[in-house]
Amino acid sequence: MEAIELEKINYSAGSLLEEACKSEREKTFFEFPSRGFKATYGEFQAQAYRIANLLERRGISKGDMVAIMSENSPELACTLYATVLTGAVWVPINSLLVGESLQYIIDVSDSAHVIVSSRYRDQIEQVVGKVGRQIQVLPIEELDEEAEGEPASYVSPAEPDDLFCILFTSGTTGFPKGVLHTHRSATRSSITVEHNLETTSDDRIYMQLPFSHVWASATMFGTIYFKATMIVEERFEADTYWKNVDEYKITQGHWTGTIPLNLLKLPETDLEQKEKITVVGTFGGMYDVLEARWPNIRFQSVYGFTEHPCITIVPAHDIHQGSDGKPNAPDELFILDENSEPLPVGETGEIAVRCNCGLRMQGYYKNPEATAEALRGGFLYTGDLGYLDERGHLHFAGRKKDALRVRGEMVSIDQTEHLINQHPKVAESAITPYRPAEKEATKEDEIVAHIVLKGGEMLPAEEFHLWSEKNLPKFMRPRYVVFRESFPKTATERIQHFKLKDEGIKGATKVF
Repeated sequence: MEAIELEKINYSAGSLLEEACKSEREKTFFEFPSRGFKATYGEFQAQAYRIANLLERRGISKGDMVAIMSENSPELACTLYATVLTGAVWVPINSLLVGESLQYIIDVSDSAHVIVSSRYRDQIEQVVGKVGRQIQVLPIEELDEEAEGEPASYVSPAEPDDLFCILFTSGTTGFPKGVLHTHRSATRSSITVEHNLETTSDDRIYMQLPFSHVWASATMFGTIYFKATMIVEERFEADTYWKNVDEYKITQGHWTGTIPLNLLKLPETDLEQKEKITVVGTFGGMYDVLEARWPNIRFQSVYGFTEHPCITIVPAHDIHQGSDGKPNAPDELFILDENSEPLPVGETGEIAVRCNCGLRMQGYYKNPEATAEALRGGFLYTGDLGYLDERGHLHFAGRKKDALRVRGEMVSIDQTEHLINQHPKVAESAITPYRPAEKEATKEDEIVAHIVLKGGEMLPAEEFHLWSEKNLPKFMRPRYVVFRESFPKTATERIQHFKLKDEGIKGATKVF
């Protein structure tokens, strides 16, 4: 595999697609099999251009913040691309968000335009009126249809250094922060991942992750750079996965969250054993299990986060149990103690990266304090803990500050408690993790909600669960509930979460 010089790759989303269309205009770029949809590079570009022209007529221009909430669909892919072609800044919204957590993203991002699919229109309508400014709501399906009358040519004003998106973190140390990425950092991140996977124009890349996550949208840019083909589903379905891999002639898969666990639960079949694809994900501690089940599949693990999507990747020739990879050159990786001094091999400290390749964020949107905390002395501080082994491989050891990973999502304890405290019968709440034995390999937790009710109130566990289904994102909903008279607290009235955590699920009611 020839090395690439990331520092010399300078694309906007528009110029990246233009370059691919120079030689591959008639090649299939995007497929959505459940809808019978296929688009060549040229067809995809033409529709993105039409929608970009329409968006400009609707008042969207360079620098505007445009929130998009939709399930995976051909309309989403084209509209997302059209949005950034105009030079507007894409604000992806996780489709699981509801209520206050949804309103927060729209409000804090300064989005004046929200593009939404019909499936989530009601959720958007319930919150836009609570934002203190005028919001233009645009139905994504109508935009796609109306754009057919627009010109199929467009000159994008977006440059590589312009803002591309505001990606909101999961809020693992408080409320979500808006991570700023440029066109250059977005395209370089995806290119480096696909380069390390040895992607070529012959690859057929399978994606079931939501485009609201950076992984799926980044993969699209890598696909375009290598002039490959991307096959997209609305969601991951374990029961049909191997059938689809075979039928669609997949060569590359992307497994994050619970995908490998769900596939491992299925009975073994001859079909899955014959597949020889490359799969990338966050596998560190699962290599032995995955390779035992699928010896013909090449697994590669990566480590990164929203602020720098690809800090490390496991070299194809140097895969071993527990490894989260080596830094991508020319980046440098350090394990630092509390004084920001490097620690020796084997000692655990905070993971920090010196980014020399333009992949890291520009900062946090309208949050200079958080930006200054994360970007110090030439380092990007991740807030994660880890250690380096004697081979120079990173081993991830958890979050520096408390957070939970639940059903493939990072969950903020602070934000979840804040939302639960909005229940009219709740006086205060505390969230703790409970990790069942079967989730140890993926380091995933279940949420235990400890609740103190207001005086004289009664709240059955089932009633609380029904409320949480309407008011909390799916990944924030507690599986266990404990009602308490009071919380153990410090002298300054802070809840002692560690004492609650030590109790596990003692006295808890399992609600789903």
